[in-house]
Amino acid sequence: MNLITIHSSCKECLWVYEVEEFGPLTITIDTHGGNFTEDSKKNIAANRDKILQELN
Repeated sequence: MNLITIHSSCKECLWVYEVEEFGPLTITIDTHGGNFTEDSKKNIAANRDKILQELN
């Protein structure tokens, strides 16, 4: 594993991993602020509530 600093004043860095048979992967947070995990939680909760209302 290598750590590469992008710029000395930048708070972000790039982690470089050398792996074999690693994946498939799901990226859950993108660089535009999208968060698949949180979006999924909201959708699941909304669907759960809808299903529970239909069952009652």
